[in-house]
Amino acid sequence: TFALGPQLTNQSRKVRFNAQQAVLIDVALIFPSLIGEAVAEADANLPRAIMEPSSNFVWYAYVSAVIYCVVSNLRGKKPDQIPFISNWADYAVGPF
Repeated sequence: TFALGPQLTNQSRKVRFNAQQAVLIDVALIFPSLIGEAVAEADANLPRAIMEPSSNFVWYAYVSAVIYCVVSNLRGKKPDQIPFISNWADYAVGPF
């Protein structure tokens, strides 16, 4: 869906934008997971006081983005205020 989503022109632009933004949010959250697994594999022995807040921040960021998108859609507004991700989704969907 990431590669083919923006090209499906039989859907409205808002639907394609929301789908692309959802995919980009998921992709953006893969990177902290990969970094956390790499640190765990490297046996870095980071203190728990660093690892838990980092994990919590990623979860709060994800939930906040999802809630923002749902509330914006329910209000009839385009959820285009997520930094970086909204711009990338808008660019991937294109002007049509």
